Amino acid sequence: MWMSVTLIFSSCVREDVDVFTIEGYITDEISHQPIAGVPITFIAIKSPSGMGILNGGNSETAGQATTNEKGYYKAKLKVIKEANGLEMQINEDHLREGYMYITHPIPISDLRKGSNSTFSHTLSPTAILKIKFVNISPVSDLDEFQLLWSTPGWAKGIIDKQSCGTVKESEVNKWIGKDVCGVYTIDVVAGYKKDIDWMVTKNNIERRFSDSVYVKLGEINEFQINY
Repeated sequence: MWMSVTLIFSSCVREDVDVFTIEGYITDEISHQPIAGVPITFIAIKSPSGMGILNGGNSETAGQATTNEKGYYKAKLKVIKEANGLEMQINEDHLREGYMYITHPIPISDLRKGSNSTFSHTLSPTAILKIKFVNISPVSDLDEFQLLWSTPGWAKGIIDKQSCGTVKESEVNKWIGKDVCGVYTIDVVAGYKKDIDWMVTKNNIERRFSDSVYVKLGEINEFQINY
């Protein structure tokens, strides 16, 4: 005696998530050429403020992608239904060297079920800037120099510090003494002027200085401070 068996397959998609497909292109801000190998992570954010884990909320990775040789990416996202929005993290940890890391908010209302949503962005290229500094005559053991930190435009920030004098860094970015000579190697956004600020104390007088340098792409840029 033969018995017929009916098999029922159910979807493996969780019922507490919405499924969306996002695609787009990542290109160079200056050359407008596609950038391959850029990692992209989509974070679903659930909180009253839309700020992830802040203000009692939480966040969850909804999907990931990496751009191909044409700068194209495509990601299938599983977004928790309670999410207030998405955060698109592009080139986190600067895994694609030579480019900035950026984040971009995406409202859930901008996503379409059943069809692809397109989000394309540009990334700013970076270049190396060497800030050289040296204490010049007259000098004193009480002389102080401090590079002031401003995040925008610094990309990775300081990637190397070198001393060409006998005095070593006493605090973060601060040098005290006569024989101060050093170099900061910094990864910064290329194609723009970069503002540089520093503090100097000599003869018990503290003064703040500001200047700027145009950061050229594909070059090791230099800026000299004699104080």
